[in-house]
Amino acid sequence: MKLNRTAKLRGRMLYLGASTLICGFGLSAEAQTQNQDETRRAPTETVIEDIVVTAERRSEGLQNVPIAITAISGDTLQEAGVTSVGELVQLTPSLQFGERFGNVFIAVRGIGQAGQDIGSQSGVTVSQDGVPLLNHFMMDGTFLDVSQVAVLRGPQGTFEGRNATGGAINVYSNQPTNELAGSIALTAGEYERWGVRGFVNAPLISDRLIARVAFQREEADGWLRNDFLGIDKNDTDLSQVRASLLGKVTDDFTVRAIFEATRDRGNPAFATVLGRARPDKPTIVEVLGLPRNDLENRVVYMNRSDQRDTESHKSILIANWNVRPGFAIASTTGYIKHDLVLTDSDNDGTTGDFSDFPYVGIHVNQFTQDLTVTADLSNRTDLVAGAFYMNGESSQPLVLSVPPALIGAFNYDPVEKLDSYAIYAQLRHQLTDSLRVTVGGRYTIDEKDFVMDANIIGARVRRTADDSWGAFTPRFVIDYVPNDNTLLYVSASRGFKSGGFNTFGDVSQPVNLFDPEFVWNYEAGLKASFLDRALRMGVTGFYSDYTNLQQTLFRINPQTNVRYPRVENAASATISGVELDLEAIPFRGLRLRASATWLDAEFGHFTSIDPIYPERGDQDLTGNRLPQAPQWQFGVSSEYSLPISSALEIVARADYKWQSEIYFDLFNNPLNTQGTYGLLNASVSIGTMDARWSLTAFIRNAFDERYVSQSLTSASDTVPARVGQLGAPSQYGVTLSHRF
Repeated sequence: MKLNRTAKLRGRMLYLGASTLICGFGLSAEAQTQNQDETRRAPTETVIEDIVVTAERRSEGLQNVPIAITAISGDTLQEAGVTSVGELVQLTPSLQFGERFGNVFIAVRGIGQAGQDIGSQSGVTVSQDGVPLLNHFMMDGTFLDVSQVAVLRGPQGTFEGRNATGGAINVYSNQPTNELAGSIALTAGEYERWGVRGFVNAPLISDRLIARVAFQREEADGWLRNDFLGIDKNDTDLSQVRASLLGKVTDDFTVRAIFEATRDRGNPAFATVLGRARPDKPTIVEVLGLPRNDLENRVVYMNRSDQRDTESHKSILIANWNVRPGFAIASTTGYIKHDLVLTDSDNDGTTGDFSDFPYVGIHVNQFTQDLTVTADLSNRTDLVAGAFYMNGESSQPLVLSVPPALIGAFNYDPVEKLDSYAIYAQLRHQLTDSLRVTVGGRYTIDEKDFVMDANIIGARVRRTADDSWGAFTPRFVIDYVPNDNTLLYVSASRGFKSGGFNTFGDVSQPVNLFDPEFVWNYEAGLKASFLDRALRMGVTGFYSDYTNLQQTLFRINPQTNVRYPRVENAASATISGVELDLEAIPFRGLRLRASATWLDAEFGHFTSIDPIYPERGDQDLTGNRLPQAPQWQFGVSSEYSLPISSALEIVARADYKWQSEIYFDLFNNPLNTQGTYGLLNASVSIGTMDARWSLTAFIRNAFDERYVSQSLTSASDTVPARVGQLGAPSQYGVTLSHRF
């Protein structure tokens, strides 16, 4: 009789190099160390080794995981120049990212962020070291001393829980290892860029108490010129430090403490006028003859400086107890405090005094506790079960000024509190040596309380509301292994995104409540290796059926006849697609990776007023394409290593990502789109074979593509405009690295 597949593969801690389809909750310290070592040796290999990760919260080989995931090692992130969650799109299929007005918009397979305030939730969750982030404003994290980033595609209701209706992004930091080691990297580049990053790892008490401290500091001038004020925007000013302690209480019980502090004082442009929102009506810039932005040369004209200051503090405690062989308990406790302050922000994006935000704050405090038990019930059956709790409080104080007579006349102070409870379990049973069934599920209860204190032109308005929602999100999987190199699977899973309150909008109206969003996802996949494991392929086909999809719609106040946005359960939606992922080593020294996604994402029946076309009344949007859902995406990565002596090698790397047109709104406005474009990042390095020294020259967006990462249309039908955020231009530099 064949051994159980998990048992056969357990302990093979092997290469985690260039982006690979895997599933992982995390790696042990030993696995991380070996994976990092294998990554440095990867270009000399001729076989794509299997990977053991903690899939579905227990160790399992890559080829046994019936889920579509892209995982990227920390070394690969550095080599590809990917420094934050937002830049993962360069290496990850079916992923979209944008930022606008301090808001972070992440979408996987067309599902992402509905609103722009603390009351709405992202359909994609982001977590660090097992701690999910409460708010989408926190989700564009910078990567520091990362061991692995895993992007899970499709609903992840069982383990990732609430709000993962589109997918999840899990970031894992490097654990302390039992060796004295460290690294330092110095970077210099275009726009007066300079930076330093590194880490120091050291045993403090033999192998019983180990410490690791990682740090980075980076500055750069802005690449967007505000010629009206004579200042640069979209600059870089980042400081970050993380300290980790790993204590081995016994050989079977370990505790890891993580403390991290980040301060980001980079100042992106709050609102950049991109042009007309409808072809037949000019913008206010055209009407009044104000200076026009020169987007081709990245020159804008605004009368506000847009100052931003973000501080984040994280404390995480992870305990693992191997009670006995086949039975373990894990606990992850997290506390995060996140504060973002925007001052002197130009809401209209022009040189005129039409509207601005003297002050906008985002303040988030969250506490989470996750307790997980894993058990082998027999040599054919295993169980994962756990409980989760999250407590969070978010506030978003805001001061809005309009022409001089009403400076500071609109003051809003919304506060939302959350208590979320969940229990989850997953049972897997080996029916035969080749056929396995999985049944899992999670039950979640979200309780929210909302308070709005507002002062509108001297009149105080107070609104309160509270509600709770509960949902069961099951998952069913059948997977089949006809041979050692092939996995076939089919799955059905349900996702749930919590309901909530519109924390901004028309405060003269009662608090608007929206209900939870649900999805059933049906998926079939193939994972296979060929040519003596020199070629690996993954193919996934999926169909997702969404109900009560949360979207931002526009309604009319019947008393004032004013149009205002609010999140509602707009409609149903269906999303179907195919994802292809290939990895190959044609010959020693060359590693290739390619991916492709085809996506069909359409709304079901619903209507909404388009604020820039009020004369059209309620528009039927049935069949419109979902925002941030390109029909096609392609990605190609290559890395070639060439030894030039017994001690030195040259490594060349290129990453290219192309996508078709996307819409930024549910009306599919042809003026609020981003056309097809592709981004190329490339680097060449020379270094020692043992990776102790390297000198790397790099370029990002090598073709200097002009593109928009996120945009919207203003709510005015008299002078409608499109405003948003430009993508970063071409940037080059060099990095000198030393590992010791």
